[in-house]
Amino acid sequence: MSGTDDLFPDAEQHPGALVPPAPPAQVAPTAAAPAAAPAAAPRRRGLGAAAFVLGLLAILGDLIGVAVALFSLLGAVTDLKGTLTNVEGSPGAILGVIILEFIVFFGGLLFALLAVILGIVAAARNRGRVLGIFGVIFGLGVLITHLLIGITIATSNNVPGLTG
Repeated sequence: MSGTDDLFPDAEQHPGALVPPAPPAQVAPTAAAPAAAPAAAPRRRGLGAAAFVLGLLAILGDLIGVAVALFSLLGAVTDLKGTLTNVEGSPGAILGVIILEFIVFFGGLLFALLAVILGIVAAARNRGRVLGIFGVIFGLGVLITHLLIGITIATSNNVPGLTG
């Protein structure tokens, strides 16, 4: 008898018809067998990824800020006619660049500091260790750069473009 006889009791058997093999017998687990340990949940890498992204954003923000400052303060701003104009005669343009640079400077400090803190926590807790270490490296690079720039500006007697 095949396994379908129970489902279709009035079915006829044809000579030469293929009979499907019987399903394998299921063995019930014994009480003495040890239970399988549950699979450990994979470790998340969110802290390390956050540190990496914050460090990368701090670097990219600094590069964009430097590019904007150089192009505008060195007179590479063009008007609609295509001629070069100098921003030194325009107080609004200078004020705009100064405000942008303050935002970039202090935003970069904030992002870099958060990248260092999150990177250290990620490396210590093994929650994205490699990305956390890169976040610490990027963050420390930005912090050191900002510290040097801040010391240079604070100790100089001449800020380019503002004093004569």
